[in-house]
Amino acid sequence: MAIAPSVHTNFRDAYCHHHGCSLAAFERHLLLRIVPLQFRPLAALSFWINPEIFASELEVIRNAAPARTGRDVNAAAQDLVHLRFVENSFRRSIGMRGRSEAVVEAWNQVKATVDRPTTPDHPSIGFAAGASHLSAASRSAALGRNDSALTIRTLRRVHQEVSSGKPIPEILSAEGLTHDQLLSLLNRNLAAFSGFADLRDQLLGQQSPNTTLPPSGEVAQSSPQKRPSRSIS
Repeated sequence: MAIAPSVHTNFRDAYCHHHGCSLAAFERHLLLRIVPLQFRPLAALSFWINPEIFASELEVIRNAAPARTGRDVNAAAQDLVHLRFVENSFRRSIGMRGRSEAVVEAWNQVKATVDRPTTPDHPSIGFAAGASHLSAASRSAALGRNDSALTIRTLRRVHQEVSSGKPIPEILSAEGLTHDQLLSLLNRNLAAFSGFADLRDQLLGQQSPNTTLPPSGEVAQSSPQKRPSRSIS
């Protein structure tokens, strides 16, 4: 009598069961699988010294972990595609970085054992519709990095929605960002996507006419305004 395959609640549980690793070891195990084979020994040593070297890849892995569909995994893996255009570290410039297709391959190996929704699993790759699965603290830290997958995905989504005519205040509210925060993120990541410069100029155009345009890649610094003193009579 054939034994029915185990059914797991998400990608992480199914992956760990398939590969025989603990849930605590999931991030390291998958990271070393998505890095090109020739770099895995060096990646393992680098991870042991300082896991934050792979902060962007780990962010993607954490977003993929609770996925129950290929669409969700693809949306997380797509962030690695965006990061190819932000080559500001030596290890990624030589190719020691996570590959999006390897994340999808890992999912395909275990998807049959995941308790997937009854709706069809669309194979297309798109941007995640909602907020990141990261905690608030992790999300804040990720948005602070120039090469953060979450930052690039958020800015691409904002650009897409602005281009479709959605009001900017509504977009900012949905993303949990202020006008100044969005400008700061754009200034630090202008090289990541050609449309970011136009979006930045559009945001600056909504400010006062006296606002000066900072050089590309620099963050505009706001100086505190002095309030007029009041005399007490």
